Amino acid sequence: MNHLLERALRIAGIVGLSWGIGYTSRFILRRVLVQRFKTTQTRKIETLLSLARSIITYILVFFALILILREIGVDATAILAGAGVVGIAVGFGAQTLIRDVLTGLFLIFEDSLSLGDVVQVKDITGTVEEVGLRVTRIRTLSGALVTIPNGEISQIVNYNRGFSRAVVEVSIAYEADIDKAVQVLQRVLADYQHLHPDCFLSPPVVQQAVRFESFGIVLRIIADVPPKQHWDVERDLRYAIKKAFDAANIEIPYPKYIIVLKR
Repeated sequence: MNHLLERALRIAGIVGLSWGIGYTSRFILRRVLVQRFKTTQTRKIETLLSLARSIITYILVFFALILILREIGVDATAILAGAGVVGIAVGFGAQTLIRDVLTGLFLIFEDSLSLGDVVQVKDITGTVEEVGLRVTRIRTLSGALVTIPNGEISQIVNYNRGFSRAVVEVSIAYEADIDKAVQVLQRVLADYQHLHPDCFLSPPVVQQAVRFESFGIVLRIIADVPPKQHWDVERDLRYAIKKAFDAANIEIPYPKYIIVLKR
């Protein structure tokens, strides 16, 4: 009975020591990263910590499992030898896993994305919540958490780097006065900039007659804004343009049918 108790205490000690090593290493790593990148790159620090947490967890679980097996009387050496033989056989089928891990390392060290970034991967747009060795997790606008293997990430659209660009297109009828419409758009931009003085990084541009559609002429507004703010600016401008066009009696066309009855 005493022997079983001693074995249980040793196993508990292995688990506790592994947890303590993991916690201490993450604490030390955080201090080192904070001193290295200061406080201006918080997202990068959290991303590197997420990766380090995954690596440390895998290593500690592996060695703790070997020690626990030895405590309960299982020959870990034979298991490791068998695992080596199996690993050679499985290695040919593990190319996808290796590709995921290598891609994850390149994503982090090339700073392609960080925790908290708003990105688009394929047709998925959302906030990066985790960047691991094998997978990246993105929280979409609807709240769904999407897990993407790193090896499948071939193109990343990152809305957090540099600046964003708000693009708003609006159509007017062919019968409308295009110069008057341009003046209304410029007034809308001026009013919006007065209410939000820091929203535009450069003077916004109103492009006249971008293209002709079957139902009207398309005008376009282009404005450089701070990262991630282009959605809000586009939404606010569309609302303001609709009210301004209504007040100026400028018609926003829509598809319609004209039926002529002849006798």
